[in-house]
Amino acid sequence: MSPSASRPSPSSRSLLVACAALLAALAAGCGSSAARGPEAGAEVASIDARLRGSFRLVRFEPEVPLEPMLASMLEFQYAHLVVRFDGKRILADSPGLHVDRAYEIRDPAWDRFKLVSYDEAGVAYEALCEFSDQGELVVHAQTPPWKGVATLRRAQ
Repeated sequence: MSPSASRPSPSSRSLLVACAALLAALAAGCGSSAARGPEAGAEVASIDARLRGSFRLVRFEPEVPLEPMLASMLEFQYAHLVVRFDGKRILADSPGLHVDRAYEIRDPAWDRFKLVSYDEAGVAYEALCEFSDQGELVVHAQTPPWKGVATLRRAQ
């Protein structure tokens, strides 16, 4: 295999960067639950128990429309991207994409919470999350460059 065959094309790199940013944003928040007392610890544990496991990306509505090529590459991820939360790390995999990031749950309130993930440089990505009545995880990614609303469904 030639060296160039193992490198992704510019459009593939754009998708990888975009998906990595989206996934980082999926696992993102501010404030510490420890500062709110023992009740917050129990609320975080409850959210953590519901969040653990695997989800599939089923929809993403970007704040700013995507260029057609990137939109079609994102469409591919709907059938393939699996995101797994294990209590400390978010792992996301699909053909050509692997993301492994630390995350924490913050500011839990019933079905809503903030999630913070950290990239390799320690940069935090924020998202407001909630469990819908349909059992989906709805993620409002707030950190540029990938702002928008993602919907994840529990993987079977």
